[in-house]
Amino acid sequence: MYHGNYKPQHQKAKRKGGKTGALLLSLLLIAALAVSGTVAYLLTKTEPVQNTFTPSNVTCKVTEEFTDNVKKNVNVTNTGNTDAYIRVKLVSYRVNSLGHHIGGTAPVSYTPSADSGWVLHTDGYYYYTIPVAPNGGFPANPLIGETGITLTGSYPDADGGKQVIEVMAEAIQSEPADAVGQSWGVSISENKVEAYNSTSNN
Repeated sequence: MYHGNYKPQHQKAKRKGGKTGALLLSLLLIAALAVSGTVAYLLTKTEPVQNTFTPSNVTCKVTEEFTDNVKKNVNVTNTGNTDAYIRVKLVSYRVNSLGHHIGGTAPVSYTPSADSGWVLHTDGYYYYTIPVAPNGGFPANPLIGETGITLTGSYPDADGGKQVIEVMAEAIQSEPADAVGQSWGVSISENKVEAYNSTSNN
């Protein structure tokens, strides 16, 4: 009987199938590693971006001179960081020798020149109708110039006292126009102030 190296055919088939399975498993592992590597790469590329915003700051400061009962060179500086419209109200009243507010009227009547950029509106405010630059900008023409307003030094009636004028200033960002309209109730254009109409401004 022959006992050589003969091997049945079905055993060869089994070994071939085993090699194929091992190769397939290796390919799957490589593919899995490639996919996981791709996912990791995508995650590192899609991290959230931090956005930093600097809010606008709108502030103002009144400057004036007061000598010999005369108030003059009244102006307002834009101390904020954005272009702004400025408005001023002149509030007048009487005070006694101690500076205490007392009775009696102390009216103030002042009309700015037509070409100054200042307009007195029906709401009692003086509006500077040109946006004022930020960081120390101010109207080219002061509301009350060099001639000034002379205050009443003493009243002969029973209330007596002397006149005081307070300059009360406000500033608001000039853009968008709706910000001015909704906050102050007016629409401003150069040398012109009108009542705000939300329909016409849309």
